[in-house]
Amino acid sequence: MFLDPRVIILFAGNALLLFLCLLVNSSLAPLSLYLVLLGPMLVLPALYLNHRSFFLCTLLTGLWVDAALPAAFGLFTCGFLVMGTLIAMARIRFRAEHNYHPILLAHIVNFVCLVLLTASQGLHTLSAPAFWLQLMITALLSHAALLIVAPWFFNLQRLLFELCHVDTEPDEFPML
Repeated sequence: MFLDPRVIILFAGNALLLFLCLLVNSSLAPLSLYLVLLGPMLVLPALYLNHRSFFLCTLLTGLWVDAALPAAFGLFTCGFLVMGTLIAMARIRFRAEHNYHPILLAHIVNFVCLVLLTASQGLHTLSAPAFWLQLMITALLSHAALLIVAPWFFNLQRLLFELCHVDTEPDEFPML
């Protein structure tokens, strides 16, 4: 099949997570608190899909995130493709049917996304103590929320697989 139906399901789930995160961020903005919950978006596509479907899903998700967030355009598209490829290449080591490994991967990817955002701000912001305080608060709040959101999100995506009667087993990913 040219287009794996799981690509549409995973992309729709990613769009829902981004939308909900932006809604929460708009409510937290008066308190100067923000959530970055981008880590779970990459994990299941990298663990479940073959390389063509993974590339399409990750590319669409990266473009969607780049369009929605105020960062340099292409930052998350390129970053998602690189991080997802690294996960996909090592996916033989991770069990996708349980939430333990995907949650750990989501935290790692979320941390890398925070590093990407920090690096994209430029060198002039790194000398400000207020920047580091805001970054630490954002990182702690994001990772605390990720402990609750990631299991829910992964179970939602697996439930959507079952509701749409698509294969819930990961594809084989041949080494390049």
